[in-house]
Amino acid sequence: MIKASASGLGARGRQAAAFSLVEVTIAIAIFAFVVVGILGLLPTAMKMRAESAQETRAVLIAQELLASVQAAPSLREVTLRDGPGLRPNNNQTLDLTSQSFVIGYPVQTTVPYWLFRTGADAAWENMPREAAANDIETMARLRTEPVAGVPDIRKVIVEVRSPASIPAANTKPVVFTTYAYSP
Repeated sequence: MIKASASGLGARGRQAAAFSLVEVTIAIAIFAFVVVGILGLLPTAMKMRAESAQETRAVLIAQELLASVQAAPSLREVTLRDGPGLRPNNNQTLDLTSQSFVIGYPVQTTVPYWLFRTGADAAWENMPREAAANDIETMARLRTEPVAGVPDIRKVIVEVRSPASIPAANTKPVVFTTYAYSP
Protein backbone atom coordinates (compact mmCIF):
# COMPACT_ATOMS: atom_id res chain seq x y z
CA MET A 1 0.00 0.00 0.00
CA ILE A 2 1.30 3.44 -0.99
CA LYS A 3 0.53 6.44 1.15
CA ALA A 4 0.20 9.96 -0.26
CA SER A 5 2.31 12.59 1.39
CA ALA A 6 0.53 15.24 3.43
CA SER A 7 2.49 18.02 1.73
CA GLY A 8 0.84 17.60 -1.68
CA LEU A 9 1.96 16.01 -4.89
CA GLY A 10 5.65 16.05 -4.19
CA ALA A 11 8.54 17.27 -6.35
CA ARG A 12 7.22 15.84 -9.61
CA GLY A 13 3.82 17.61 -9.33
CA ARG A 14 5.43 21.01 -8.77
CA GLN A 15 7.61 20.69 -11.87
CA ALA A 16 4.66 19.98 -14.15
CA ALA A 17 2.83 23.16 -12.98
CA ALA A 18 5.58 25.55 -14.16
CA PHE A 19 6.27 26.90 -17.67
CA SER A 20 9.53 26.17 -19.38
CA LEU A 21 11.67 28.90 -20.92
CA VAL A 22 10.83 27.59 -24.42
CA GLU A 23 7.08 27.90 -23.76
CA VAL A 24 7.45 31.46 -22.45
CA THR A 25 9.56 32.45 -25.46
CA ILE A 26 7.00 31.03 -27.91
CA ALA A 27 4.16 32.83 -26.11
CA ILE A 28 6.03 36.15 -26.24
CA ALA A 29 6.78 35.64 -29.95
CA ILE A 30 3.10 34.96 -30.73
CA PHE A 31 2.02 38.01 -28.71
CA ALA A 32 4.61 40.22 -30.48
CA PHE A 33 3.48 38.93 -33.90
CA VAL A 34 -0.16 39.81 -33.13
CA VAL A 35 0.70 43.27 -31.73
CA VAL A 36 2.90 44.13 -34.72
CA GLY A 37 0.07 43.08 -37.06
CA ILE A 38 -2.45 45.25 -35.25
CA LEU A 39 -0.08 48.23 -35.19
CA GLY A 40 0.48 47.78 -38.92
CA LEU A 41 -3.23 48.32 -39.51
CA LEU A 42 -3.40 51.62 -37.61
CA PRO A 43 -2.07 53.92 -40.40
CA THR A 44 -4.56 52.42 -42.86
CA ALA A 45 -7.41 52.84 -40.38
CA MET A 46 -6.43 56.46 -39.69
CA LYS A 47 -6.28 57.25 -43.43
CA MET A 48 -9.68 55.66 -44.00
CA ARG A 49 -11.14 57.63 -41.09
CA ALA A 50 -9.84 60.92 -42.55
CA GLU A 51 -11.21 60.08 -46.00
CA SER A 52 -14.55 59.16 -44.47
CA ALA A 53 -14.69 62.48 -42.62
CA GLN A 54 -13.94 64.38 -45.86
CA GLU A 55 -16.64 62.49 -47.73
CA THR A 56 -19.15 63.12 -44.94
CA ARG A 57 -18.40 66.86 -45.04
CA ALA A 58 -18.78 66.82 -48.83
CA VAL A 59 -22.21 65.21 -48.54
CA LEU A 60 -23.33 67.68 -45.86
CA ILE A 61 -22.16 70.65 -47.94
CA ALA A 62 -23.86 69.32 -51.08
CA GLN A 63 -27.10 68.67 -49.18
CA GLU A 64 -27.09 72.21 -47.85
CA LEU A 65 -26.48 73.72 -51.28
CA LEU A 66 -29.17 71.57 -52.89
CA ALA A 67 -31.58 72.53 -50.08
CA SER A 68 -30.84 76.22 -50.83
CA VAL A 69 -31.67 75.60 -54.49
CA GLN A 70 -34.89 73.77 -53.63
CA ALA A 71 -35.98 76.46 -51.14
CA ALA A 72 -35.43 79.27 -53.64
CA PRO A 73 -38.40 80.71 -55.54
CA SER A 74 -36.39 80.38 -58.77
CA LEU A 75 -32.85 79.62 -59.94
CA ARG A 76 -32.34 83.38 -60.25
CA GLU A 77 -32.86 83.87 -56.50
CA VAL A 78 -30.88 81.15 -54.69
CA THR A 79 -29.81 82.37 -51.23
CA LEU A 80 -26.75 81.00 -49.47
CA ARG A 81 -26.53 80.59 -45.71
CA ASP A 82 -24.60 83.25 -43.81
CA GLY A 83 -20.90 82.79 -43.42
CA PRO A 84 -18.19 85.01 -41.94
CA GLY A 85 -16.44 85.61 -45.25
CA LEU A 86 -19.67 86.43 -47.04
CA ARG A 87 -20.03 89.66 -45.04
CA PRO A 88 -20.84 92.52 -45.52
CA ASN A 89 -23.22 91.01 -48.06
CA ASN A 90 -24.71 88.20 -45.97
CA ASN A 91 -27.47 86.11 -47.46
CA GLN A 92 -25.87 86.18 -50.88
CA THR A 93 -28.47 85.82 -53.62
CA LEU A 94 -27.17 83.93 -56.65
CA ASP A 95 -28.45 83.77 -60.21
CA LEU A 96 -27.60 80.21 -61.22
CA THR A 97 -28.94 80.66 -64.75
CA SER A 98 -26.16 83.06 -65.72
CA GLN A 99 -22.93 81.73 -64.17
CA SER A 100 -21.40 79.19 -61.82
CA PHE A 101 -20.25 79.91 -58.28
CA VAL A 102 -17.52 78.46 -56.10
CA ILE A 103 -17.91 78.47 -52.35
CA GLY A 104 -14.99 77.86 -50.01
CA TYR A 105 -15.30 76.19 -46.63
CA PRO A 106 -12.62 76.44 -43.93
CA VAL A 107 -11.18 73.55 -41.97
CA GLN A 108 -13.67 71.27 -40.14
CA THR A 109 -16.85 73.23 -40.84
CA THR A 110 -19.75 73.32 -43.27
CA VAL A 111 -20.28 77.08 -42.87
CA PRO A 112 -19.49 78.88 -46.14
CA TYR A 113 -16.61 81.29 -45.86
CA TRP A 114 -15.63 82.49 -49.30
CA LEU A 115 -17.74 83.07 -52.43
CA PHE A 116 -16.21 83.31 -55.87
CA ARG A 117 -18.50 84.96 -58.40
CA THR A 118 -16.07 86.31 -60.96
CA GLY A 119 -13.70 83.70 -62.28
CA ALA A 120 -15.44 80.89 -60.42
CA ASP A 121 -14.29 78.22 -62.85
CA ALA A 122 -10.67 79.37 -62.54
CA ALA A 123 -11.04 79.34 -58.74
CA TRP A 124 -12.39 75.78 -59.00
CA GLU A 125 -9.42 74.62 -61.05
CA ASN A 126 -6.73 76.18 -58.82
CA MET A 127 -7.45 77.58 -55.38
CA PRO A 128 -6.78 81.35 -55.30
CA ARG A 129 -4.28 82.82 -52.83
CA GLU A 130 -6.97 84.62 -50.83
CA ALA A 131 -8.72 81.30 -50.25
CA ALA A 132 -5.50 79.64 -49.11
CA ALA A 133 -4.87 82.55 -46.74
CA ASN A 134 -8.25 81.87 -45.10
CA ASP A 135 -7.56 78.14 -44.57
CA ILE A 136 -10.10 76.98 -47.14
CA GLU A 137 -10.06 73.17 -47.04
CA THR A 138 -13.15 72.27 -49.06
CA MET A 139 -14.53 73.89 -52.18
CA ALA A 140 -17.96 73.47 -53.75
CA ARG A 141 -19.00 74.51 -57.24
CA LEU A 142 -22.67 75.25 -57.86
CA ARG A 143 -23.76 75.48 -61.49
CA THR A 144 -26.61 74.71 -63.85
CA GLU A 145 -26.91 73.44 -67.39
CA PRO A 146 -29.89 73.59 -69.73
CA VAL A 147 -31.66 70.31 -70.46
CA ALA A 148 -31.88 69.62 -74.19
CA GLY A 149 -35.43 69.82 -75.52
CA VAL A 150 -36.93 71.09 -72.24
CA PRO A 151 -36.66 74.89 -72.08
CA ASP A 152 -37.92 75.43 -68.49
CA ILE A 153 -35.89 72.70 -66.76
CA ARG A 154 -32.24 73.08 -65.79
CA LYS A 155 -29.85 70.49 -64.41
CA VAL A 156 -28.36 71.68 -61.10
CA ILE A 157 -24.88 70.32 -60.42
CA VAL A 158 -23.05 70.53 -57.08
CA GLU A 159 -19.43 69.40 -57.05
CA VAL A 160 -17.48 69.22 -53.79
CA ARG A 161 -13.76 68.54 -53.49
CA SER A 162 -11.36 68.33 -50.61
CA PRO A 163 -8.59 69.17 -49.99
CA ALA A 164 -8.98 72.38 -51.95
CA SER A 165 -5.24 73.02 -52.10
CA ILE A 166 -4.81 70.26 -54.69
CA PRO A 167 -5.69 71.35 -58.26
CA ALA A 168 -9.04 70.06 -59.54
CA ALA A 169 -7.32 68.05 -62.27
CA ASN A 170 -5.68 65.89 -59.58
CA THR A 171 -8.78 65.24 -57.49
CA LYS A 172 -12.06 63.47 -57.92
CA PRO A 173 -14.93 65.64 -56.69
CA VAL A 174 -18.11 64.29 -55.19
CA VAL A 175 -20.89 65.21 -57.65
CA PHE A 176 -24.60 65.61 -56.92
CA THR A 177 -27.24 66.55 -59.48
CA THR A 178 -30.90 67.42 -59.46
CA TYR A 179 -33.31 69.16 -61.81
CA ALA A 180 -35.10 72.43 -61.18
CA TYR A 181 -37.89 74.33 -62.89
CA SER A 182 -36.66 77.70 -64.13
CA PRO A 183 -39.17 79.75 -66.11
